[in-house]
Amino acid sequence: MLKTTWKSVFGIILITFLAACSPPVEELVESGRDLMAADNYAEAVKVFNEALEKEPNNYTALNAKGVALLRLGQLDESIEVFTKAINTDTTQYQAFFNRGNSFRLLGRDNEAMLDYDYVIELKPDVVDAYLNRGAILFKYNEFDRALFDFEFALRMDPENALLYLNKGKAELRINNSDDAIYDLKKAIEMNPQYGEAYYWLGLAELALDNKTDGCTYLMEAQNLNFEGAADAVAQNCMQ
Repeated sequence: MLKTTWKSVFGIILITFLAACSPPVEELVESGRDLMAADNYAEAVKVFNEALEKEPNNYTALNAKGVALLRLGQLDESIEVFTKAINTDTTQYQAFFNRGNSFRLLGRDNEAMLDYDYVIELKPDVVDAYLNRGAILFKYNEFDRALFDFEFALRMDPENALLYLNKGKAELRINNSDDAIYDLKKAIEMNPQYGEAYYWLGLAELALDNKTDGCTYLMEAQNLNFEGAADAVAQNCMQ
């Protein structure tokens, strides 16, 4: 009986020793992030799982695991993990933003909008929340509301070519062709290889009956292999 007791005590000591020697949660999370930086998302998930075995309600580990799952294309699983992170701490915006991205990729736009709304309520200076929300509004022809989001975001990030592209697209859709041309030229100035900006700039020039300029820009978009440019050239620029 005494021998068995000593075995039990030794087992407890061994478990305690091993636990003490294993990496702390913060170190595991950092290791997982390093794996993600190297695009090794599957291994990163394993490391985050190890961290969560130690501390199941660690917000940082949950959010990071969710991002790794998102990058792996496991969107439903990522939503489950982001939701756990949100339930752990509703005062931080990151899991709301990331869950919104997963919802958006799944075409669950209403749920994505709600998450982006909440991000903006929690932290009004997250540029990508306005960008992503604006993109959903644009998709559903809410061009004025989308334009508001893009304009607001540009005040915070005036060197963002993607914002100028999206603002230009929205301006064109509400028939502000001159403003659209300005925005799209700004996007190209920041990124001279921006095929999509050339495409929309071509359409904006055509809307003003500037066929020569419009076709020049559409052909440049075609040269940059932007999808849809070849059809636009064929429809508008062939004699």
